[in-house]
Amino acid sequence: MSEGIDKIKADAKGVFEKIKGIKNIKIIVLIFIIAIALIIYSNVATTKQSAQTFQNDEETRLSSILSSVEGAGEVETMITKSSGQVVGVLVIADGANNPLVRLRLLQAASSALGVDSEIVSVMSRTK
Repeated sequence: MSEGIDKIKADAKGVFEKIKGIKNIKIIVLIFIIAIALIIYSNVATTKQSAQTFQNDEETRLSSILSSVEGAGEVETMITKSSGQVVGVLVIADGANNPLVRLRLLQAASSALGVDSEIVSVMSRTK
C-alpha cells in the first residue's frame, strides 16, 4: 500500500513541476503576444502616416503653386494618369468654399498641367 502512496506522491510531484513550467510558458507566450501586437500596431500606424503624406513630386509642386493663390490656404492635390496622360486632377483646398478662389484654383491647376479644366475637380477641405 505504501508503494501505491509513493507512486501517487511522485505523480503529484510531477504534476506540480509541470504546473511551474506552464506558468513560465504562459509568461513567455504572453510576452510574445504583446510583442506581436506592438509590431502590428507599429506597422498600421506607419502605414496610415505614409498614406496620409504620400504625394509624388508633380503633386507636391502643384500643391505648392496652388497654395500661393490668394485665399487658397492649405492645398493638397492628386493627379491621376493613364498611359502617361493626365486623366484627372483633384484639388483639395481650405479656401475652396469661396467660388472665386475655387475658379482661380481650377484655372491655375489646368494651366499648370496643360490639361482641360473638365478633368480638374476642386473641393473644399472639411474641418
